[in-house]
Amino acid sequence: MNTIWETVTWDIARAGGFTAYVLLSLAVLVGLALSTQLQSPSRWPRLLNSELHNFLTLLSSIFLVIHVLAAWIDPFTNFGWNEIFIPLASHYRPVWMAFGIVALYLGIAIGISTWLRSQIGYKWWRRLHVLTLGVYIIATIHGIGTGSDTQTPWALGIYLISIALVGSLLCRRILALKKGKRTKASTHPATPVRNRNTVSLHDPRMQNAASRASVTSIVEQKRQKASV
Repeated sequence: MNTIWETVTWDIARAGGFTAYVLLSLAVLVGLALSTQLQSPSRWPRLLNSELHNFLTLLSSIFLVIHVLAAWIDPFTNFGWNEIFIPLASHYRPVWMAFGIVALYLGIAIGISTWLRSQIGYKWWRRLHVLTLGVYIIATIHGIGTGSDTQTPWALGIYLISIALVGSLLCRRILALKKGKRTKASTHPATPVRNRNTVSLHDPRMQNAASRASVTSIVEQKRQKASV
């Protein structure tokens, strides 16, 4: 009976972990696609949107809870609560487990920031939301280092495909940011410093003043000649 229970809990922990990772990858992909405006309204009308991103993130969190609970109650791993929530306290692959725990805490921080978005403001929420990429990277390291299925072809395929897709969209996002900065700089060139004399030549008031000064000078010269 204990052997059957061990098999069930271990399989649930593995399935929950991989499902949470796949959903997290999809949520990150949708977020990057939204930030790079990859969606084509003519082909994918309203398919990629914030609601889909939030829904995938919520599903990933649910399966993450299943993964953690199944790993905790599994009699084979025999994890204590301190090993689940304190980095480097685990007796089973402590370093790789620590990556998973840190990813869990970062995910909780991002979730809280989304919940308090109206209080903290969009700017700070946006800054904290960038940590989602960090959660993805750390979760990938945790899965590769801790997972018992890492060396299987299907698990390697999941990791490689996920890394390739996220990496390609991330590169696209970085290039788009650089292109946007160059475009902004070209559309707002620096105002050249003009010579003061050049300004006066194009200023009607200065031209009138110069004309009056010229007339006054001519009159003075005529007076001097007349007095002589």
